[in-house]
Amino acid sequence: MPIHRIRFALLLVLPLVQGLLPRAVGAQTARPAAGAATMPLAGVYYRYWPKQLVQWVGPELPYSMIVLDVDDRGKQPIYDVQLIPRTGNQIARYTNSADELAIDQRAGFTVYQVAMQFDGPADPANGAQYMLRFNTEVGTPVVWQFVLGSDVSEQGSGVSPTGAAIPILMYREQGAVAGAGTALQVGGVTSAADVWKEMAQPPYFIPYRGALSTGVHILTFAPGAVAWKGDAQSLTSAAGTVLSVAKDGDNVVMTNKALGVTASYSVAGSAISRVTFGPAGGKHDHSVSLQFSPALAPGAQSSFDVIVGKKSKVAAGTVVAANADAGLSETWSFTAPDSLHGAKAEATETMQP
Repeated sequence: MPIHRIRFALLLVLPLVQGLLPRAVGAQTARPAAGAATMPLAGVYYRYWPKQLVQWVGPELPYSMIVLDVDDRGKQPIYDVQLIPRTGNQIARYTNSADELAIDQRAGFTVYQVAMQFDGPADPANGAQYMLRFNTEVGTPVVWQFVLGSDVSEQGSGVSPTGAAIPILMYREQGAVAGAGTALQVGGVTSAADVWKEMAQPPYFIPYRGALSTGVHILTFAPGAVAWKGDAQSLTSAAGTVLSVAKDGDNVVMTNKALGVTASYSVAGSAISRVTFGPAGGKHDHSVSLQFSPALAPGAQSSFDVIVGKKSKVAAGTVVAANADAGLSETWSFTAPDSLHGAKAEATETMQP
């Protein structure tokens, strides 16, 4: 079997990590509201990570998985780590960033800010090595070596199922698998990544149970209620999320500077036809969009498609918008992909005086 076909088959089925919800809570889309202020779409959140590394952990440690999200776009890189327990207890979360700490805390998670060292190439290639080091809140040293076992390419792109209790879409632009030497050490115990037997084609291709994704876009449709205060230039939620607002004709751009992401949408009156999410300053093909037909307006139902880049549809469903006390509500229902078929989320928002 040719190597490129082995890699293609393998990367298409890279599963996504369980428990990634806190990584998805970030910027929101927006639509015009009465007066000068704007209102985000109820319950829709976007997050972007340039890199994500994962290893499935063996029985030597009490964890089933380690996940590292990396945002190295700014002067100070942001690292966010999850150690997912095998027992299903609370996930151990760590970050080196005060801003990321506040984001996770606002989402209701227990997280610790610790010093971290992360080394690796800026442009990953087959055989590249990464090293993460930090101490937990009780001083236990954690050392993780991740070795790439394949080229990073668009053959590894796609939507990964999350198994979350709410609708969440995670799309990776490129992907690769782990190679020999990938191992996690916690304290004095080491767990080396096992061979991914289901995908291995020895002696030509031997992947290990880990993955690297680049260009990771996360859309979360979360139930709940959010209260906003603001004007034509900014919005601030009761939880402390700040969005700047800029208008240019029929387009409105909302930016979460803390996360480095934007939501740009096209509007006509009180209706919104399309919202495009992406990293701040990113290109159009480096984005994920919500497209509505007919344009979404209060008191009506629309179909929506989730489009990656310029034309690849990865999800679809319907949304019902309704007026609520001092605000709006949206009910999101998915028909595709199969992993989200029948999933729903209902959320409300209000604009406080």
